[in-house]
This record gives sequence, structure tokens and C-alpha cells, in this order.
Amino acid sequence: MRTSRIMIKEFIQNNLPFLSNFINLGFIQVSNAVIQVLLFPIIFHIIGIKEFGYVGVANSYAGLVSLLINYGTNQSGIKDIAINKLHKNKLSNIFYTVYYTRILLFLISLIALSVLYYLQVPLLHYFILANVIIVAEVFNPFFFFVGIEKIFLFNVANLLSKLSSVLMIIFFVTSTSSASFVNFYLGAGNLVFYLLLTFYAINRFGLGQYAIKISEITGLLRKNFFLAGNNLSVQLQQSFFVFTLSGSVSPLVLSAYTFCDKIVWSFRLMLIAFSSAVYPRAAITYQSKKEDWFLQKRRLNLILVIVFLTVTGVLFFLAPSVVFLLTKTTNALTIHYIRCISLVPLITALNALNVIELLIGNSYSSLFNMGLALMILSSVNSFLFLRAGVSFFGYYPITMEICGLLMCLYFTKKQQDQFS
Repeated sequence: MRTSRIMIKEFIQNNLPFLSNFINLGFIQVSNAVIQVLLFPIIFHIIGIKEFGYVGVANSYAGLVSLLINYGTNQSGIKDIAINKLHKNKLSNIFYTVYYTRILLFLISLIALSVLYYLQVPLLHYFILANVIIVAEVFNPFFFFVGIEKIFLFNVANLLSKLSSVLMIIFFVTSTSSASFVNFYLGAGNLVFYLLLTFYAINRFGLGQYAIKISEITGLLRKNFFLAGNNLSVQLQQSFFVFTLSGSVSPLVLSAYTFCDKIVWSFRLMLIAFSSAVYPRAAITYQSKKEDWFLQKRRLNLILVIVFLTVTGVLFFLAPSVVFLLTKTTNALTIHYIRCISLVPLITALNALNVIELLIGNSYSSLFNMGLALMILSSVNSFLFLRAGVSFFGYYPITMEICGLLMCLYFTKKQQDQFS
């Protein structure tokens, strides 16, 4: 018994930065997911099920463009900061290069919005107001605080930003006519607190370089091209079907599907927290001794399987209760879709560490090829499922997740063979 206590104590001491990071990141993403889920019944009650679908489509658009703005810096930036956190000049260069690159890409993204305006896309005001979410992503310092493994302040600011967004929605979104402002308020809270965190990081860590270095920006654009392409492709294959449905089905069907899409995204947020906590230490471990990483990967995968098998069971067997709890309705189609997507969180969890392995192995081209293949597959599947009928729509996400898992297993095996 005494030996066990000593081993546990040594484990905690040796892994304190990781455990602290995991707890903080877990709280960030779990609070994001919980607040998002708690918002569902509030938004449903205020704006109605029809407008909820439109809000979901605009939110998916903002999420897609935000990934373009981020350009993979929430992944590569974490690793770069983690490796160079003791070198002040390099830290400053990484920080400002990420920010200047994001600003450039945001300006380019405005062209896409102009095209939507020129084409007179229906409900364009939903997309315009959702741009605040995109602006907030420009100033998101998540990569910096995770990389230096000091994210308690980010944790607090993130929670306050989400709570402020909730309060703005409750007080200012009072009818269906103001439904388009839901995404505006979701982004406004983030923007204010991300700006405050950015100024804090500059002052606290002495990030004194303000000059724009074109060579650094172009270097980042080249280095992250495959990574950003993969992220965009993966997000697009998740959102493509939502965009397809928005112009093809009734508002009630669109709302039922987007509701389930947000449920899946809530669990993705939790997995993002897990991956982000593992990533900095995994990058260092993989560089020093790959065998240790593979051992750690097996142990973590076992934990993920246990947790997300439970999630699958809850979603499948308690689908009616989940729908009623979150929407105060017993919509049969929504219940059917919930059961269809019940395995998606588990499959996504099984793939999380494979993606990390490709990232820390710098296999950005493999990620890009996988993302491109999934994007092409999503366009084909969207057409096929649309032709199959409403009752089959819920199987689209699980089809795409299984394809993604199989592709990722292929590329990780290929990477392992190269280093063996």
C-alpha cells in the first residue's frame, strides 16, 4: 500500500505540467460544451426551431472561415511555443508571425463575404453578423498559453467570455426577428476577452517585436499549407452536408440535423481539450524516444474507449430524454438522428491520438491528402444521402468518421514504417 502511494505521488510530480494542462483545458472545453448545450433550450424557446437551423448554418460558415484564419496555428503554434518557450526572441517571433498571418487571412476572407453579398445569398445578414466569431479567432491566444503550459488565466477568461455571451443572448435576443444576432453575441464575448489576453501576454512575457516580417509570414504560410488544408477539408466535410441541406430541405429537417451536428461538436470540444493537453508533451516525447510515445498512446486510447463507450450508450438508449431535456420537445426525427450519430463521438475519440501522431511526426502532407480525400468523399456522400431521403441523413456523420479513421490508420502506419 505504501509503495502504491509513493508511485502515485511520483507519477503526479513527474506529470504535474501535463495534469495541470489537462485539467485546465478540460475545464475550458467542457465549460464550452456545457454552456453550448444549456443554450439550446433557451435559443429554441426564443427564436423557434426554424430560425435555429439558420443560426446553425451561419455558425458552421463562421467555423469554417475561422479555420482558414487560424491556418493550423493552434496546432503548429502550440508545438513551436512549447519547444522555444525559454527563448524570448523566438517566442516573440512566433507570436507576432501567427497574429500577422491571421490578420492577412482575415482580410482575404472578406472577399468571400463580398461574393456572398454580390450573389444575394438568402439570409445574408446571418452570415454578416456571424463574422464577429471570425474576428475573435484572429486574436485567439490559445496556442500561446497552451504552448507555455500556463493557461489558468486563459481558462478564466474563456469562461467569462462564454458567460457574457450567454447573458447577451438572454437579454438582447428577445424574438425571432433578432435571431441573426445569436452568433454576433457568441463572438462578441470571445473578442473582448481574447483582446485582453493578447495585451496581457505581450506585457507579461515581454513580446516586444512589432515589425511585420514578410519572410516569416510567407514561411508560416508554406509550412502550414498542408496542415491548414487538412483542417479546412475536415471541417468542410463536416459542414458541407449542412450547407447542402440548407437549400434543399424544410426548416424543420434542417433544424433537427443541425441540432445533432451541435451535439457532436460539443463532444469534439472535449476531445480538442484532451488533444491539446497531450500535444505539447507528446511532441517532446516523440522527439526524444518514440517508444515512450507509443506506450502512452495505448494507455490513453484505453481511457478514451471507456469514456466514449459510455457516451455512445447514453446517446443511443436515452435519446428521447436528451432531446426533451435540451429542446423541451419530443421530435421523432431529432431522436432518430441522435441515435444515428451515437457512435460518432467514439469513432472520433479513437482517431484523436492518430491525428496527434501525424502532427508531431510533421506528416502535414499526409494530413492534407487525407483531408482532400475526405472533402471529395463528402461531396459525393452529400449527394447520395440527399437522394436517399430524410431518414438516412443521420448516417452521414458516422460514414464520414469511419472513412476518416481508416485513412488516418493507413497514414500513421505508413509513418511508423518510415521511422522503424
